[in-house]
Amino acid sequence: MSESDVTSHFWVANPPFFSSTLLVASTPDASQGEKVETHLEIFDVDGTKVNDVRVEFPAGEVGVIDLEPFAQGLKAQGGVAHGHLSVSSPFGTRHVCRQAIGSSVSLVQDPVVTRGRESSFTPLIIGARREHQIVLVNASGDVAQVAIRLFYGNRAPEWSVEVAGNASRLISLEAELLNTSEDGSWEKGAIQAYLRIAPRLQAAVTCHLIERVPGETPEQDSFRCLATW
Repeated sequence: MSESDVTSHFWVANPPFFSSTLLVASTPDASQGEKVETHLEIFDVDGTKVNDVRVEFPAGEVGVIDLEPFAQGLKAQGGVAHGHLSVSSPFGTRHVCRQAIGSSVSLVQDPVVTRGRESSFTPLIIGARREHQIVLVNASGDVAQVAIRLFYGNRAPEWSVEVAGNASRLISLEAELLNTSEDGSWEKGAIQAYLRIAPRLQAAVTCHLIERVPGETPEQDSFRCLATW
């Protein structure tokens, strides 16, 4: 791949509750019969590369890649087998990832990489039987230090987390972060909150925020992706 290629960094996860499909749309003005090559690298939760694949599609068409066969080696974290997909294609190509989470389906366009001295900000509701998973994907080969801060009421707790190079990390907001705080007011009902993700130093990350509302059985759990950035 050349320096002019476009590279995207997605989070991917495996069944039974998650599945991921990559859509690759090449520029329509390519020569007839020309092939467009896309390079996929899939990394485990610890940053270990588990697959390296090159696929070709006719220029001007949309390629569809089911990622599950290439992601079989991903280890589970928090009960979810997941990892980091780095995908590179010639300049002008668009990447979209179709994420199926339970019965919910989202089309995730190329996530914006948030770098050191930048931050990303999104609203959410905490409490009221909702649970949230924060997924951080390290878009670089260096260890990333990331500050996670939650604003609600007159409180603004902050946590620092580390993500290995090229790795992904799934963090339960309620079980791993809020439960470490002495304040339990968020458990009493639905509270408007705001989440800020801020990489430190030269770190570069993308992030997903997934909401889960538990059902009577795990099969009846409701999932949705609240934000991707």
